[in-house]
Amino acid sequence: MDLKKKAPRYLLESRTLTGSVIFIVLFSILFMIIYGPYSSTSWLTLMFQEQESSEVYSGFRMVMASVAFYLVAIAFLILSKVLLHQVHRKHPITNGQLMLWVGGEVVMESFIYTVFTELFVITDPNIFLSIFGRAILVLAFILIVPYIICVLYATTRYQRLLLDRIGMNMVNDKTDNTDPKLIHLVDSTGRLKMSISIDSLYYVESQDNYVKIYYEADGKLCNYMLRSTTKAIENKFGEYLIRCHRGYIVNKNKIKIFRNDRDGMYIKLTHDGIRQIPVSKSYSANIQHILSHSAKEAEK
Repeated sequence: MDLKKKAPRYLLESRTLTGSVIFIVLFSILFMIIYGPYSSTSWLTLMFQEQESSEVYSGFRMVMASVAFYLVAIAFLILSKVLLHQVHRKHPITNGQLMLWVGGEVVMESFIYTVFTELFVITDPNIFLSIFGRAILVLAFILIVPYIICVLYATTRYQRLLLDRIGMNMVNDKTDNTDPKLIHLVDSTGRLKMSISIDSLYYVESQDNYVKIYYEADGKLCNYMLRSTTKAIENKFGEYLIRCHRGYIVNKNKIKIFRNDRDGMYIKLTHDGIRQIPVSKSYSANIQHILSHSAKEAEK
């Protein structure tokens, strides 16, 4: 790994950093349940040692101390990841700087653990450095192992997405030469989901974070849900499609009737099984202009 090279952007995305925090918390709980009884510096072991010296500790106090430590440790970890994301957005960091940042998290979390141990478990300044040193080793494992797994997952996901996009481009290059009317619909991640002839497409309807594609296949009206926006579809296929409403885009060549009644404006498409498509005032002028232009072209 080139330490001077800029860290990959996908490693510092909000999704990756959030996932790393969640994974670290779950991994740490599981690790301490397994590791705690065998550790000479865990709170449970230290508490038992002090009880043998006739000093009584409250179980409730230990529970509260554990909860407080986890809340502070998680809060620090979240703050660290937020700052890391913001710093990288303004000044992209290198792989070496990223490793130093993670190392700094290990040191700070170890310091927090040692301070809580001194405050709530055993007040002996002579063992502060001993606990701090062992805490660094344990917390390095707890923090770094989940983060490495998250990095591997993010890298694999990025490479798979990259291969999908390469495959999509290969499909586009191959099919564009054979059928110029064939359009390729991709989802919000850029993955090819559907290829369809523009002559078969009737309209697109917005469905929150999805769009519903209405098309004809084997003489039947079909639909397909695609994770995308009507804006993205409009921008890519504006040559064939036209927006008539905030939630609708229609195929220009499929418009049969445009109506402007008292109760509103509507479009009727050539397929009898499709209900009337509403036309909003903000798009009506453009619709009428396109229909007028098409009529003039047909007269020539």
